[in-house]
Amino acid sequence: MEQQTNIPEAIYDDELVCFLAERYRTTPRKILQRFLEQSRHAEGKHNGTFLLEENEMSILRDMMDGKHS
Repeated sequence: MEQQTNIPEAIYDDELVCFLAERYRTTPRKILQRFLEQSRHAEGKHNGTFLLEENEMSILRDMMDGKHS
């Protein structure tokens, strides 16, 4: 069974998430969806239209853990 992840609404409006959305020409929701997909799958598997870089993943992990302000 898949684990449900609750993403605070404020993260969708975060400057960094919006920057990444612009960089990848997508929406903030799709950036966070891709983050969750990449977090759940082994490295090397890629089933999306873009792949977040490891430093971007690290920053998003910190945001989800409440370490980013």
